[in-house]
Amino acid sequence: MASHNPAFNQSMRSGLAAANQNQVDIEFDRMTSKPMTMEGTTSKVLGMFLAVLVGAGATWYLELYSLFFPAMFLGLGLGLWASFSKKVRPGLYMAYALVQGVFIGGISGLLESFYPGIVQTAVIGTFATAGTMFAAYRFGWIKVDQRFTRFMTFAVTGYLVFALVNLGFAMFAGISIYSSPFGWLIALVGVGLAAFTLNLDFEVISQGVSQRWPEEMEWRAAFGLTATLIWLYVEILRLLSIFNQN
Repeated sequence: MASHNPAFNQSMRSGLAAANQNQVDIEFDRMTSKPMTMEGTTSKVLGMFLAVLVGAGATWYLELYSLFFPAMFLGLGLGLWASFSKKVRPGLYMAYALVQGVFIGGISGLLESFYPGIVQTAVIGTFATAGTMFAAYRFGWIKVDQRFTRFMTFAVTGYLVFALVNLGFAMFAGISIYSSPFGWLIALVGVGLAAFTLNLDFEVISQGVSQRWPEEMEWRAAFGLTATLIWLYVEILRLLSIFNQN
């Protein structure tokens, strides 16, 4: 409805013009900025994977296995920061990968000293599971729709809360549910959740490339996939260690 106040009408026209110009600027930036690509995302995944290997290799070679404990908490903190940060932070993602590498190297070396061959089996299991999940996603055997995403979000959140509570009991009471007769079953659930979470990461990458998200989103996608692969490896390592104890 038009106003009889000339000053008000002029203000309205100026506001609409500014809003329209802002929308044009946003669309222009989207069209002219470099889009997210599969090649770019792959290169960043490989870069983070290399950082994990450097951290793990150095910890393993120097036999600094005790570093796994502080690295676990530092990695958790960096992972939460990276997950909830609205800004894309490549340096943070690489630091996360390096610290997680130290954690993996420490816990792997420690378990390898008790159960020779467990690390090789865990590595093979991780790549085999990831390859199977990728094939299932690629050929459409698993549909990543809203129902699947919602279920996985609730399930993963619940499992992570359980894992943190269990860690608290293990640290302060010396009790771990994984040590119970049903520990292997809980660990198996963890492996399954980590494996199926890979499909969410594949979907993010696929959507980002097809919808031409900004190039910086390659880092977020790479971080998500790397974090899930680390989680999968740790869960498989945990499951194998439980079987070796029995």
